[in-house]
Amino acid sequence: MVLPVGVAVGLGVANFAGGLFQANQQRKSQQAAAQRQYESEQRAYANQAAQTAYKAEFEKLMIDQYNKDTVKEYDIKLDQYKQQLALNRSAAYGAFAAEQTRLNEQFAKADFTRASMIKELIQVEGAQAAAAGGRSTSRSLNRANLLNSLTEFGYSNMMLNKTLLSARFASEQKIGAIAGKHYQSDWSAYSKIQIPPRMRTPGTGAGPQLQSPVAALSVPGIGFGDVLSIGAASASGAISTYYSAKNG
Repeated sequence: MVLPVGVAVGLGVANFAGGLFQANQQRKSQQAAAQRQYESEQRAYANQAAQTAYKAEFEKLMIDQYNKDTVKEYDIKLDQYKQQLALNRSAAYGAFAAEQTRLNEQFAKADFTRASMIKELIQVEGAQAAAAGGRSTSRSLNRANLLNSLTEFGYSNMMLNKTLLSARFASEQKIGAIAGKHYQSDWSAYSKIQIPPRMRTPGTGAGPQLQSPVAALSVPGIGFGDVLSIGAASASGAISTYYSAKNG
């Protein structure tokens, strides 16, 4: 059966139109998929950038608040340090004054004791002089009594001086201990503020590397080459159909 040439041409045209429509739909589908992928990458990039900016701003606010709190706490420690120095100074001065008063009282008591000893010696010398004038006793006995009185006075006076010397030495030792305790207390207070706190600073550097999305994949529409390719395929199909029908 011989297929008319017009029919074969019609079939070729139909095939050409169908192929052109199918190719156009395929390109449109590819373009839509590429656009959806691009929009998805743009949203992901925007979300990542927003999260990074929020994290950086939050970190900055937290650092600022930490630094403010740290400065405030250190100022309180400085005030406490000054108050502690004043308390240490007052306690040391009070201890110094108490020790000096105690030593002064001890020396005053010694002076009173020495004055009594001198008075007693004078009374003994007077009594012996009166006895010698009345010649109620022998001269050698009076002299012996006087020497005994002078010896006793000298010994008592020496022991009193020794006691005062020991008291002064003990007082100096105690005052030195008070001064040492005062210094130690001041140093203990200073050790609490000796090292100032370190302030925090935001991290430096290039910052997080954000992956910028590429441009949307370009999918061209139907071009002249596509038309030629589809036309050639359609013509080849029509010719094959014609000769197949002719030979049959």
